[in-house]
Amino acid sequence: MKTEFIATVLATAAAAAMAQTSPAADPQQTDIGRVSASGASNANPQDTPSATGVTRKEIAGGLMVDENVSKAKSSVTRDFIQKQQPSADVFQLLKYSPGANAAPSDAWGLSPGVLSVRGMDGGQMGFNFEGMPLSVASNWSVFPGQYIDTENTDVVTLNQGSADLSSPDVTATGGIVDLFLHTPSKQRGGLLTMSVGTDNAWRVFLRGETGEIGDTGLRAFGSISQIETDHFRGPGHDRKQHLSLGAVQEWGGGSRSKLALTYSKIARDVYKNPTLAQWKADGMDGASTNYDATYTAGSLSYYRMLQNPWENLLLSVPTDLRVNDKLTLNVTPYLFYGFGGSGSAGTLNESSVGFGNTVQAVDLNGNGTTTDTGVTYYNPIIEKNLRTGITVKGNYQLDNHALVAGVWMQRSRDQLYRPYSLMNDDGTPVDVDGSSSLIRTASGQVVNQWNQDTHDSFYSAFLGDTISLMDDSLNIDVGVKKMWLERVGKNRVPSDVTRTEAQNDPLLPTAAIRYKFDDVNSVFASVARGVRILPAGALYPRYSASTGAVTTRANPDQASEKSTAFELGYRYQGPLVSLSTSAFHYAFENRQISAQVCDPGCVSSPIDGGKQRAFGLDFEAGLRPFMNFRPYASLELLKTRIESDIPVSGDYLATSGKQAVRAPKVQAALAVDYDNGSFFGNLGWKYVGRQYATFMNDQEIAAYTTLDIGLGYRFTLPPSSGLTKPELRLNVMNATDRHYLSGVNSVTTNAVATTAINGKTIAASQPSYLVANPVSAMLTFAVGF
Repeated sequence: MKTEFIATVLATAAAAAMAQTSPAADPQQTDIGRVSASGASNANPQDTPSATGVTRKEIAGGLMVDENVSKAKSSVTRDFIQKQQPSADVFQLLKYSPGANAAPSDAWGLSPGVLSVRGMDGGQMGFNFEGMPLSVASNWSVFPGQYIDTENTDVVTLNQGSADLSSPDVTATGGIVDLFLHTPSKQRGGLLTMSVGTDNAWRVFLRGETGEIGDTGLRAFGSISQIETDHFRGPGHDRKQHLSLGAVQEWGGGSRSKLALTYSKIARDVYKNPTLAQWKADGMDGASTNYDATYTAGSLSYYRMLQNPWENLLLSVPTDLRVNDKLTLNVTPYLFYGFGGSGSAGTLNESSVGFGNTVQAVDLNGNGTTTDTGVTYYNPIIEKNLRTGITVKGNYQLDNHALVAGVWMQRSRDQLYRPYSLMNDDGTPVDVDGSSSLIRTASGQVVNQWNQDTHDSFYSAFLGDTISLMDDSLNIDVGVKKMWLERVGKNRVPSDVTRTEAQNDPLLPTAAIRYKFDDVNSVFASVARGVRILPAGALYPRYSASTGAVTTRANPDQASEKSTAFELGYRYQGPLVSLSTSAFHYAFENRQISAQVCDPGCVSSPIDGGKQRAFGLDFEAGLRPFMNFRPYASLELLKTRIESDIPVSGDYLATSGKQAVRAPKVQAALAVDYDNGSFFGNLGWKYVGRQYATFMNDQEIAAYTTLDIGLGYRFTLPPSSGLTKPELRLNVMNATDRHYLSGVNSVTTNAVATTAINGKTIAASQPSYLVANPVSAMLTFAVGF
């Protein structure tokens, strides 16, 4: 497959290059104005020194733009993105932004890491692609490497505080991340990148651009990519194939439609996330830190039992219609499809196999009997999610009022199930997808340990007004969103609970103010309410695989998480320096924290963290190009406090006064970019303070610093070559080769056996952690045509 894919890529590149009648200019620059109120207008393609679209003009080397919205917001643009290692995922691209604690799990963005912002994890945030939500419906988790290639990533924005009125999210108590697919160039051409790296990594990317097609107003692009790599620790190999299609249709008069489609197919082995004791005992390459490379009969830790196949399709068609000088409409229909599984295995006696709340005698090894003992079987967690939705928004200018109103509608079906299926004698599953070779009862039913079928109906209506006063020096924003959220759970295994429902109809007001003292100085303040509804797992009971006994009860009435966020900020946007600082305060009710139980396949479930507060200060500053240098700095100071004793096993842990998990008190970053048009280089340094992994604050990981380095050179070729602006780039991640735990993979209530308030002993439960990659390097050649 590797040879065929490379051959296809190179053949396509050659055909595209031969089809050129003249060398094409570089791709059109990003229209940041769609996501950043300050906007960075499309640059002249001839001004870009690189085939990848780097302009050398963005503030801080692309780590900052001049925002003028009335709340904290940070954006990362192509001047930074296109100089990183080309398989970087969204979390890695945001690693220097204030408040963003991006914990890597590998260097190449194939194994999902963890992102927390201002002490709130990714499951409490909204992630959107061209206006469509991305979070997995079953547990609100996010897989950042599945959505978009870096070459096609024009801009990533991070709203550290609250969601916009029109954001299609039901999880965004902790902010919003927006992704946008490459806008097709008005010039015909393309881009080819080829990379090789440590751990036998290789990657190929090819994009072709149609340019303007006659006078139709239509232009489009298509791209393909593939990456493969061995694991940097333990056994394993990962592969991702990716396809993107984009098109823009200009309708005239300022109206246009954009089609954005991506498809990913991923086959990866998983890294083991060790406990702190395992890490301290064995380090990066130890036996207890990694899964087994060879199969031993009866073992459940053989790495090929734990494969993680996945595919997803994203399709969004945002359309802007300018009705007249005062009225514009935006209509964004979308579709999301995801299917895949998390592999795991178990051992049971065939006479006692849990099927929901029943026990069955079944043939687990396919030998025709149901009396064998200690039989190993394959037991993956499989998810299929299909969602369709649409956002319709209107903007109307009435004197000094900019009115906005609209609706959002989404229907979704999420199937999460855990079938029993056959294993081979060598410890591998007969079907890694868990779709065939399934174990059945005597009557022919497929045996699932659990099988949840969730149907969601989400609706919202929103209304807002921006009032401009004092010659637009003073802007006042007010708005309100009403949501109607219904989840219906259909339990597809034998159970006393066959159907559950959960409904939540929150009202979310927001208000903000911005005042500009002059062209460079401004202040802002905002207050907003947020909500995060329970993940689908709360609708269902879970059962023992051997006895059918209930292990987790359904809790559809558990309250949704609510937040109130306050921000006060200042911006300076001068001719040489831009800076932004904001003070913030959050108050949470029923805070949900994702925790995992692994056997060794992992399932996330919420822990009710009760009330919690957070206070902090964010700061970022960047220099405009000065003698080809563009430095950047960011800082966050954070203080959190849990204000509730958490209920556990019929008692309460004394967590009041403790600090939140995944919430380092200090984070800081320094980066500098140098680019003279031919030679370019960058350094990035990040410090992350210690962070707790339990609500009782009885286990933590140490603070750490990392250093990443990039170096490159752009060559000049004669126009007759048909190729433009080739470059050679070396990226080195974790250049000091620090071996460290980068983040908390799963949190628990207490890592040490603890006496609860009413005297009950709460047994210890160990958190698991992400292990960061050692020094890793990737060499990339990129060329336009």
